[in-house]
Amino acid sequence: MNFSARMLMLWIASVTLLTALPARADTRVTVHDFYGPSAARVREEVVAVLEKKGLTVVNAAEIENAATKLGVDRFSEGGRQAVAKELGLAGWMTGLLQRKKGKLTLTLVVYDSGQRGRMARTKFVASNTRQLSDAVKGRLWDRTGRALLELEAPAGAAPEKVEVAAAPSRSSTRDEAPRTAAEPGDRDPGRGEGLRVFAGVGSPYRSLSYNDPITSTLGDYRLNAAPVGDIYVSFFPGRFANSGPLSWFGIEGHGQFGLNSPTLNQDGNAFKSRYDSVYGGVRARIPLGAHHVSAFSGYSLSRFAITSEKDGVTAPTPSVDYRSIRSGLGAELALSDSMRVGLDAAFLNFLSVGDIAKWFPRATAAGVELSLASTYRMTGNVFMRMAAVYSRAFFDFHAQPGDKYIAGGALDQSLAIALGLGVQL
Repeated sequence: MNFSARMLMLWIASVTLLTALPARADTRVTVHDFYGPSAARVREEVVAVLEKKGLTVVNAAEIENAATKLGVDRFSEGGRQAVAKELGLAGWMTGLLQRKKGKLTLTLVVYDSGQRGRMARTKFVASNTRQLSDAVKGRLWDRTGRALLELEAPAGAAPEKVEVAAAPSRSSTRDEAPRTAAEPGDRDPGRGEGLRVFAGVGSPYRSLSYNDPITSTLGDYRLNAAPVGDIYVSFFPGRFANSGPLSWFGIEGHGQFGLNSPTLNQDGNAFKSRYDSVYGGVRARIPLGAHHVSAFSGYSLSRFAITSEKDGVTAPTPSVDYRSIRSGLGAELALSDSMRVGLDAAFLNFLSVGDIAKWFPRATAAGVELSLASTYRMTGNVFMRMAAVYSRAFFDFHAQPGDKYIAGGALDQSLAIALGLGVQL
């Protein structure tokens, strides 16, 4: 047997021996949420590979509960170390997916939970999600296994006992990505899903009250709860290509469509009311770490149609058909990996107000709107959404003697709430 053959046999025997050796007993890791297109699916493949190799993957709920118990921010360096010590974590893994020039790139980084920082960085490039998932299943352990086996939990931690097959040599990580990956817990700086689609049900409430009414037939009015369908869509096409400034701009739309519902005026007369609201516009969403600030503007339509159920009974207030330019500022806060809360404040520049302008021809109006929406990840890309929109319209009628209807002004308030499910991609 020549020298080359002996070396080959020795190498095979060494690999076989290493594969049979148990891993260190502190190999407990957590895998942060991945960010980017198809992030949830690819993350599931990574977790499956790690668990197949015998590592214990601690889920996000345990991380969050431990951070809450300790009173720390799990995204800060000190918070990560405190959580790692509490749960016996040896390491953290984070991932970022980006689509560039028709290719899907996954950048993975492995961090030690102690003081040693980053242990490995690698990337996978594929034409689509299926090919990327196959690459992860076939080559993830080759590229990150040794680093995972060398992870060390913080001093004093009591990691769970696990046994893991040994990893290949460090040379298998030669395809590491450029040193630009984020720290663990940091989010994709352009994060904010490129497509959000939600559908659900809701209910509007409305109250219109007059200031200094003179005409006796004028009366305050309220719309009680009534079922409505609720739809919300936003699309940021640049988000699927990169995380740069072009990914900040998108379009969005929101609509609520109600059925006829009975309401009463202050005299007990019954009326049928119908409510519809539609908004469409553009938004610039600028990332600030894990959060976002935004500016938006668009066209808004909100209609309240009122019809008496009895002949000869006049509605206490006219039907309104608000057409306005809705512009304002917003913020979106990441409360956790799964939950985000957004707040918008808008000014309504009315273009028309419907029949109320016929009742009060010299009326002037202005309005403001506040909206609050929260999303919670239920599984994968499926989210639950809760939203509430409060609007307030101010009227000054500038009434004069001889007008058919005389009042100083009016305040029209509405609150629309909704609950639904949808996807974020």
